[in-house]
Amino acid sequence: MCGITGIFSADHSDHDLLEAMTERLKHRGPDDRGFFYDKKISLGHRRLAVIDTTSAGRQPMTNEDDSIYLVCNGEIYNYREKTSQMKARGHRFKSESDCEVLLHLYEEYGENLLDEVNGMFAFAIWDSRRNRMLIAVDRFGKKPLYYAIDNGRLIFASELKSLLFFNWINKDLDYAAIDRYLSLRYIPAPLTIFKQVKKLQQATMLIWQDGAAAIRRYWAPKAGNSANFNQLLTDAVRLRLQSDVPLGIYLSAGIDSAAIAGLMRPLIEDKKESYTVSFPYKYDEYPRAERMARYLDFGSNRISVTENDFNLMPQIMYHLDEPFGDLLCLPSFILAKRAKEKLTVVLTGDGADEIFNGYLHQRLMLIRNKYRNILEKRRVNTILSSLFKIMPLSLLNMFFEYPDRLGQRERIKLSQGLLVCADFSSFYESITSCFTEDDKKRLYLQDFTKGINHESLADEYKREIKKHSSFSFSSRLSLLDLKYWIPFSLIYRLDKMNMASAVETRSPFLDFRVVENALNLPDELKMNRRRDKEIIRRLVERLYPAAYREKGKQAFYIPMVSSYENRYRQWVSELLTCETVKRRGFFQWSYIEDLFTLSKNKSMLATRQLTSLAMLELWFKVFYD
Repeated sequence: MCGITGIFSADHSDHDLLEAMTERLKHRGPDDRGFFYDKKISLGHRRLAVIDTTSAGRQPMTNEDDSIYLVCNGEIYNYREKTSQMKARGHRFKSESDCEVLLHLYEEYGENLLDEVNGMFAFAIWDSRRNRMLIAVDRFGKKPLYYAIDNGRLIFASELKSLLFFNWINKDLDYAAIDRYLSLRYIPAPLTIFKQVKKLQQATMLIWQDGAAAIRRYWAPKAGNSANFNQLLTDAVRLRLQSDVPLGIYLSAGIDSAAIAGLMRPLIEDKKESYTVSFPYKYDEYPRAERMARYLDFGSNRISVTENDFNLMPQIMYHLDEPFGDLLCLPSFILAKRAKEKLTVVLTGDGADEIFNGYLHQRLMLIRNKYRNILEKRRVNTILSSLFKIMPLSLLNMFFEYPDRLGQRERIKLSQGLLVCADFSSFYESITSCFTEDDKKRLYLQDFTKGINHESLADEYKREIKKHSSFSFSSRLSLLDLKYWIPFSLIYRLDKMNMASAVETRSPFLDFRVVENALNLPDELKMNRRRDKEIIRRLVERLYPAAYREKGKQAFYIPMVSSYENRYRQWVSELLTCETVKRRGFFQWSYIEDLFTLSKNKSMLATRQLTSLAMLELWFKVFYD
């Protein structure tokens, strides 16, 4: 895991700028740094040594005749297999590093080298013979890559903040990106908060030649993968245990991380450490996670999150780079800081909910699909919508899995969603958006609205779902999360918060072979009438006695109770003042005032909306003012 930078300019290559860009990534790679300079090209690297910690693993790396150069952020999990293949073909290696194999795969396969690689990465290869640069991001966007192009110049870096050294990068805000952020609570690629800077999308390569960029997608999930799921997941865990530095696991009380921990146990010889976030009151997962750790003979570390940790939010925003509306960044940041005291590499159970329809919005969509013939009748929609308006909130909350409760605002949202549920994409947008289009009409000032001109989310969803007609409906839901939520919320948070402390996270459920297999499983192995994530539950039942297993699903969530709630409200109130909101000139203060009232009355949706607005304002204070 590392940080990479690069400059391509026909005029000259600025050494001081490159070093400043690269130094800004020191938190990602505190162990070493390296540079390559040529007439038009400069490459920089900050190293977090994980495999081959000797100086031989220093980057930038070069091939045998010094004609091809590489900087890479990430891990190539199948490097041993591919290194053996390349050596058999006569390639000479200079290190035991996993990344070096990319150079030789490029020599053999050119841009098709990505078909050979299983890993998480963002890398750049400079081919001096062809005067060509190849930049690529892994299949799910686990490693970030920001870039900007202007008048035949290209710059790129692992983090947006590294690009802000260039005086030709202006800070013109992309209002369309802010609009997407308020819908999704994150900014999806290729957008960033700045018009001039872009993010390279997952499973995408950028080829730079003759002062121009060509971008193409190199991978999409395939239908028909019928391999054994448990074998694939076990192999994914095995590959992610490769490390020359201490390794452990983030362990919750849920079945996903329990499955990964259980598969780890027979594959390791030494005792591993587990880390669990701990909240007070009934929301604490640590006691159950500790029992599992004890059963596996893992060390158990309790990481407490307190109300005082809200003081870390400016530091957290610095590492986030862009507005991010999910407060899970706070416990994630603290977890990584503590884990770094003993570890450099951590396995996680992330990704299972997304690919196995474990989320509430996915279950609602499955119900909608099951009864679509009835729900597509306009009169039925109207009747159901009216029923939701009068349904007791206590009844709705029986089906709600979060610690906070549904309120009047959530009931209205569900009622409005039912009116459009005949249309898949409109219903999906309605139940997944933080701010709906109707909300935005009341929130936005007219001048802000003028700067927004892009396709609606509903139309985007409709286009995406049509691409995957060969998959089942449940898998198409997962593919939507693979397109949006996984790379730009889940993975984004994992990368930014862990690399802030130079901790590398590895998620076996997001091995592309595991994902493809899960997408092709029968629906009854994902969710049946009794329970969700059926195939994982069966695996956990094989790995643990009944006493150690999860007792009901609990979302990873900051509980808005007692002192947490008081500190949260203080934090939001300090950021979203009437004076500040009016000075920004984007939003109606009266609408935000209403959100404060609704949030105090325990509306989960209003609290999420306030959080998203507060994080946007915090971004302005850290990066813009």
